Amino acid sequence: MKAVITADIIDYSGLDTARADEVLKVLHDLFENLKSVRSNVFKGFSVRRGDSIQGEVETRDSLRVALLLKTAINRISFGQGEKRKSPVNVRIAIGVGEVSAVRDTVGQSFGEAYLFSGRLLDSLKKNKRIIAAKTPDEEVNRELDTEFRLLEVIMNNWKVTSADVLYLTLSGFDEKKTASRLGISQSAVNQRKKSAGWNAVNALLKRYEELIDKLQQ
Repeated sequence: MKAVITADIIDYSGLDTARADEVLKVLHDLFENLKSVRSNVFKGFSVRRGDSIQGEVETRDSLRVALLLKTAINRISFGQGEKRKSPVNVRIAIGVGEVSAVRDTVGQSFGEAYLFSGRLLDSLKKNKRIIAAKTPDEEVNRELDTEFRLLEVIMNNWKVTSADVLYLTLSGFDEKKTASRLGISQSAVNQRKKSAGWNAVNALLKRYEELIDKLQQ
């Protein structure tokens, strides 16, 4: 059983050239980082037409990778200091299931996980949502639907400063290292994590891993 993440940059066609190029650079940097530090869970991502993203990851780590993608994109900003705003957002669908044909290139593989992920992204677009997951187990799906709807509420309150802190936290940085990387105090890091709902997000990550473990038993 594998997980496939299918995503798109919302309103990518409306970005100016400089901003669109910045999105591609951020995606490239994220994928290179995943490849180097999380090679055990990361197969690879493909980007088509600049805004269509697809990748295959180990199931247990799929939500964390999805949140890394979300926060990496939300870190793109204009302005300075606390007034920085992000003009970019991303829509993410996670499909969990079997992969019946594995190819060297992600875009050429297919199977249940790919089908779930692609159809789910279409549903997200139609219903104006930004993140969801689908598995072969309907009971798990019902729970995840509720939890991910709540996650969206939390995400809607994220600022660029929230994304900065959460991206590094999800990458494994502790508060001291995060503070050093961002040039702020450790207490500021802690406050930003609280404001971004990190405790709830972290609890969901742990619950997601539990559900995935049960699916694979």
